[in-house]
Amino acid sequence: MASNITIRDMIPEELDRVAALHDQIHALHVSGRPDIFVPACEDSTGLMNWHAQQPNRRVLVAVREGTVLGYAVVAFISRPGGPYTLPRRFLHVEEICVDEAHRHCGAGKALMEFIYQAARENGYPRVELDVWAFNNDAQAFYQAVGMKTYRHFLEMQVLPYRFMQLTPAHGDAAMQLYESLKGTPGCTWDEGYPDRAMIDADIAAGRLYGVFDDSGLIAAGAAMPDEELNRLECWQVPSEKPCMLTRIGVKANRQGQGIAKKLVHYLEDEMRMQGHDAARMLVSPGNEKALRAYRSCAYQQAGSARMFEEDWFCFEKRLSQGIC
Repeated sequence: MASNITIRDMIPEELDRVAALHDQIHALHVSGRPDIFVPACEDSTGLMNWHAQQPNRRVLVAVREGTVLGYAVVAFISRPGGPYTLPRRFLHVEEICVDEAHRHCGAGKALMEFIYQAARENGYPRVELDVWAFNNDAQAFYQAVGMKTYRHFLEMQVLPYRFMQLTPAHGDAAMQLYESLKGTPGCTWDEGYPDRAMIDADIAAGRLYGVFDDSGLIAAGAAMPDEELNRLECWQVPSEKPCMLTRIGVKANRQGQGIAKKLVHYLEDEMRMQGHDAARMLVSPGNEKALRAYRSCAYQQAGSARMFEEDWFCFEKRLSQGIC
């Protein structure tokens, strides 16, 4: 173990410091895989305190002269055997981080050596962890402390964009997208709709979703329980729990590429997982692009309606039929 470095369990007074180190790791992940990770929008102290309270986990710290240089979250895992596997007992290193200002001081090696010894003393034959392919420094460190690769995860990026539920950090981008579409052919949106208050409310309720590419947000749409269109009498698809899709828009220079269709399927999947059995929407009769997109997604016109001082076609789809 490195000279003058002590490894022990975190104490409550060190929670803020460990949470700050966790944020360093998360920022690295956001930088390395922005298609998976989003900037943290919550205080990390709650997460680290949760780790510390779990009966099968330990939050370890590397301390020198009263300063926390790094930390590790370790899970003690015991799994029964199955038809094709033997029983397994192992320590899984959930997280490990050494402060950027204290790298190469031996704290990381000291943490790993302590973890190895804890596994031996408690009868756990293996220590396991996973590391992202972009993190070359971490891979070199784990090799240096004796870790061996025993499994590879592979991926194939089949679309140049990603889908996700929007967070408060995306509010400005969503507003800019919607503003850019106002006044375009077929769009019925005006200066007051959608407005920022509506966007913020959608995000807070977890009902606004987006499509991103390397340039940022390129499409957005809201999906929610149908508490507004349900009163119309035109619906033909029997439904016990309908949802409503609305405020769907694609950046002008990305239209005509099938993105709206893929966003609609994504929204349908999200609603289906929440137990909704039918999707409904209002479409402007003059919005030819939207009409083509929704019909290509197997939406059927159930009728028409006059709402919000506009005429609309009423479209619906049974979600149990799956994607088209």
